[in-house]
Amino acid sequence: MSTTTRPTLPGFDPLSPEFLLDPFPTWARAQQECPVFFYPEMNFWVLTRREDVLRAVTDYKTFSSRAVGTVPPPAELADRVPKDFFHDSFVAIDPPEHTVSRKAANSGFTRPRIEAMQRTILQIANELIDDFIDDGHCDLMEQYCYQLSLRTIVRMLGLEDGEEYLARYRQWTEDMFSLLTPKGAETDNAARPMADQEWRERWGRIADAVAYYRGLIESRRKHATDDLISVLVHTTTEDGSPALSDDKIITHIQEMIAAGNDTTANLMGSLVLYLSQQPEDWAELKANPELLPGAVEEGLRRRGSSIGMFRVTTQDVIVSGVEIEKGSMVFLGFQAAGHDPEQFSDPRHVDIRRENADEHLSFGRGRHFCMGAPLARLEARLGLQTLFARIPDLDVVPDQPIEFAPTMTVSMLQHLAVVWN
Repeated sequence: MSTTTRPTLPGFDPLSPEFLLDPFPTWARAQQECPVFFYPEMNFWVLTRREDVLRAVTDYKTFSSRAVGTVPPPAELADRVPKDFFHDSFVAIDPPEHTVSRKAANSGFTRPRIEAMQRTILQIANELIDDFIDDGHCDLMEQYCYQLSLRTIVRMLGLEDGEEYLARYRQWTEDMFSLLTPKGAETDNAARPMADQEWRERWGRIADAVAYYRGLIESRRKHATDDLISVLVHTTTEDGSPALSDDKIITHIQEMIAAGNDTTANLMGSLVLYLSQQPEDWAELKANPELLPGAVEEGLRRRGSSIGMFRVTTQDVIVSGVEIEKGSMVFLGFQAAGHDPEQFSDPRHVDIRRENADEHLSFGRGRHFCMGAPLARLEARLGLQTLFARIPDLDVVPDQPIEFAPTMTVSMLQHLAVVWN
């Protein structure tokens, strides 16, 4: 297909501060004017309607997950970083390979294991609040949301949780997201989306992370413990051989830290931000914690942490009357789908009693449905419930600058200043 025949959306700039702050007017315009459009600046297609996104996310044979990779590491780190680092992540592989990894990890996310985390989540939440409650103010993202989500997944994995280590995990997560890129993008030195020094520094820290995780894997192999890393290390196939290689386990540890670090934190922060602008609903939710499960689903719909995911087409396909060629990069707009007016009435309004809020796609669907979804829901509910119970008059500081990190995959609210008496 000639590029001149591809529908485009003039003004679309997914990494601009204006779009990151409020992408939903742009998504609404796209759904009305061209729900499937091509973004020539980065050479990928965008799907915005829920029906189209749902079709793509559940059809891995046509829309392959083999669409995400990393900016290649420096040659001098080749012996320290797995050749296919992150190329073999959960979100970047298809069945049958995905089935093996997913089966191994699922045994670490059973209902009893998730339920057993309830006491841990409450303990962490209360300890964090103890640290700042007497101050009368805090940065909710830095001092509570990010800390709660990171410490929870760290405990579940069985990682060291001292302050020094927590800072490293946050840094490694930021490095990973900065190095991620759609496969097929230009990644030579001239086109690399960062300065050479930054590129080397980020990969240097990832190499340190790999060495650290490799040491943990060796330790768990010798002495099994009751944590998620041990589950990955000791899961076997039918013939008794290890289900996952050490390199794959390393990749899965890093992506689970990244997912557990940012997603739930931003769900909580965004929900607090939006509800602070709706005083009656804000007061009702604080007074009625039984509404929290529904509110969490609505928060996932209104601004779920996952902006979207990339796929690559394995054959020519027609979506909403638009032909997309084989081998094309396609961005599935999960947040856009949550604002499809055909599915959700008055989508910009946060309705804590919305009956179909759970029809969002923030956790994906099908084979790639987020395995950590039960943990995220539990953590968000308990985190907000504890926060409102201990600080019922908590409010968001008005007119503060709101900034989101420049990424196309995860919505990352940088700071949120809150106060109380």
